[in-house]
Amino acid sequence: MIKIEEVIKEKKKIYAISLESPFYPDGKGGQLGDRGKIGEATVLFVEYKNNKYYHQIDKEIEPGEYDYEIDLKRRKDISQQHTAQHILSAAFEQITDLDTVGFRMAEEYTTIDLNTAKLDEKIEKEAERLSNEIIQKCLPVEEIITSKEEIKKYNLRKELSDKVQGDVRLIKIGDFDINPCGGFHVKNTGEIGLVKIISKEKVKGNLTRLYFVAGNRAIEDYEKRINITKDISHILTAKIEETPIRVEETLKKMKEYKSAYEKLSEKYAEIMAKKFLENAKTINNIKFIYIDSNEDYINYLPKFLPMNEILFVTKKENRYEISSGIIDCKELINNIRKDYPELKGGGGKNRGSIIGNIDIEVIKNYIK
Repeated sequence: MIKIEEVIKEKKKIYAISLESPFYPDGKGGQLGDRGKIGEATVLFVEYKNNKYYHQIDKEIEPGEYDYEIDLKRRKDISQQHTAQHILSAAFEQITDLDTVGFRMAEEYTTIDLNTAKLDEKIEKEAERLSNEIIQKCLPVEEIITSKEEIKKYNLRKELSDKVQGDVRLIKIGDFDINPCGGFHVKNTGEIGLVKIISKEKVKGNLTRLYFVAGNRAIEDYEKRINITKDISHILTAKIEETPIRVEETLKKMKEYKSAYEKLSEKYAEIMAKKFLENAKTINNIKFIYIDSNEDYINYLPKFLPMNEILFVTKKENRYEISSGIIDCKELINNIRKDYPELKGGGGKNRGSIIGNIDIEVIKNYIK
């Protein structure tokens, strides 16, 4: 049973508050929290603050005692990710003395931050290989409760924080790793199945963040990547092992087609420039050309137009591009925006833009 002391609503969210809870809170030690049921209400998120547990639920309930149900499938997934994190962090430390200075578990992946700005791919692969070797050895994962006074007899991977009070919970993975932790863990490394690093990035200037998946997440990720590879293979009508070559060939052809298309667009712009000049209107003795089109050849028109003799305006969706060598585009745009402050844009003397819902006839009124 769980005793709910109070139920409150905050910003359309409902919280069932208790002094004690069997639900592990989200964010504690970088880990995801439990999900499940309190009575008929579904638990969406769990937060521990002000010495109370705040269970975000999907429907309102009354204060009182309730039966509860915890999502054990989710808890197993969290256990797989968390134990895999201990193993992966220990592997990097043993191989190359790299410390894990940050850890965060998300719904789709887990991350660790290593204290290096550049991680060699060989070291990354070696740490992953060692981690999977440890997993396959099916080492026991033990929980040890000890006091702060007795902690010195254990060879911890990471020093105990001074903030820890009372007894200390250690997670020991065979003779491979031992580290203080309050989160969920498997009983045997074999329960993890495998761990796979999926990507990395540089963060905070001097750290490397690794993204990884373990257990069932790794299997699902593998299935997803296989399906993507199959789809690409089918689209390219090539065997899976031939797709890299076929993709490279396709990209090469696309570049050739793009180059040919750009040359044709430029040639077409040269032809159309003469037509636009012949049909140009004059506003206050200024030759004015306006085009409302999304076609690519428009970008090449200034090359073939006498920009020192005209005001050239193009429109794509709600964006006007203004170019000229005879009027100050910046001044024109600023004058319009004074009267229409909801518009965005700006530019220099010879070129600028206006973004927003405004008719071309309005812009014409400002041409002087």
